[in-house]
Amino acid sequence: MQAVPRRRLAHLRRLAQHSSERHKAGQFLIEGAVLVNDALDAGLRVDEVLLERGRAGAAEKAAAERAGGEGAVCAEVGEGILARIGASVTPPPILAVAGIPEGGVAEASAEGFSLAAVEVADPSNAGALLRCAEGAGASEFVFAGNCVDPWGPKAVRASAGSVFRLPPRREPDAAAFLQGLHQSGRQVVATASNRGNPYYEFGYDRTAVILMGNETHGLPEAVKGCVTDWVHIPMSGSAESLNVAMAAAVICFEARRQGASR
Repeated sequence: MQAVPRRRLAHLRRLAQHSSERHKAGQFLIEGAVLVNDALDAGLRVDEVLLERGRAGAAEKAAAERAGGEGAVCAEVGEGILARIGASVTPPPILAVAGIPEGGVAEASAEGFSLAAVEVADPSNAGALLRCAEGAGASEFVFAGNCVDPWGPKAVRASAGSVFRLPPRREPDAAAFLQGLHQSGRQVVATASNRGNPYYEFGYDRTAVILMGNETHGLPEAVKGCVTDWVHIPMSGSAESLNVAMAAAVICFEARRQGASR
């Protein structure tokens, strides 16, 4: 295996820490043998694999060998090097660099509902939303507005590989994106406390777009006029709301139950 130059390690630290660096390079980081294999299974291009000397076991070496057989450059690094890259505090002994796939399609698929995260800021929630969307059978996932980068290390880990199999697309202008949906006659569904029908009494179209807003502030005022239907999740006790990913799971799996999934 090759040695890794210091300049390359500095580049990997920038990939771990900065969204702008990831999108400029068209690359992101993957931690752990399971996720490396998931990425390969999904057909992603894995460019590079680093194994930490003394910690990499059979699973990590097998994943590196598989990636190497598909064209990845494999290298070994000393103890503690992966922690210094900064992808996580206690990283697994294998780290891969992969190409960011193109996300979504020009128009949302007619084969199932879509999930759109609007101004979602927390990477763990972003990953969990992706996992929920895939599990419920969403046809596409959209990050609209000023959202966290779904290709950051925390979001990739939280997605448990869903980000590979359901690559999200980005719509930086949330208002323009949602206005386009509204004008095209799509059903645009959003949640709010005690507004609209209970989520289980509402009929979801097969082309419905389900919106989930920012964890603290909800949907921006500028996009609320594009919502065609509001639903709410009845709550018991003193709880006012659910975590955004939990709420998405409730709504998306109801849409799936009604046959709106792909």
